[in-house]
Amino acid sequence: MAQIARNTADKATTATRNATDNIAEAGKRTSDQMAEVRRDTAGQAANAIRDGLRVVRQAADAAAEVEEKTVSRAGAGMAELNRELVDLVQQQTRDNVQLVQALAQPAKWGQAAQLQSEFLRASFQRTARFTQRYVEAGQAVLTSALSTARGQAGKSA
Repeated sequence: MAQIARNTADKATTATRNATDNIAEAGKRTSDQMAEVRRDTAGQAANAIRDGLRVVRQAADAAAEVEEKTVSRAGAGMAELNRELVDLVQQQTRDNVQLVQALAQPAKWGQAAQLQSEFLRASFQRTARFTQRYVEAGQAVLTSALSTARGQAGKSA
């Protein structure tokens, strides 16, 4: 009977060792698989972060380009407005000198009133032309900035 008990004990020990080995092997495989999943997940996260940074960089580049184009166009518009203002001041100065010269001649009140009326009319016309040109230049700059921004938005999308 001792022999049967020993054989049964040996079989139980062998079965336990085999079960323990199988569990250890399964644990090692699970651990290896988990490590692989972590590596894959880390790689995917790194790719997602890289892609996100690329999108942010493209958006920043597009915004910088829009700003650069807008500033350039605004500068051109301001230069044109400055030229218009200088022309307005020069013409106004010439008319002022002509009016003073005409009024310095012997007094004819009817002619003086007519000269002043013509002077005021010409001054108002020049001011109106300048104001119109100012509004047109402002609209052109804003339209240009809007179209540039829309173009960049289309590129980014």
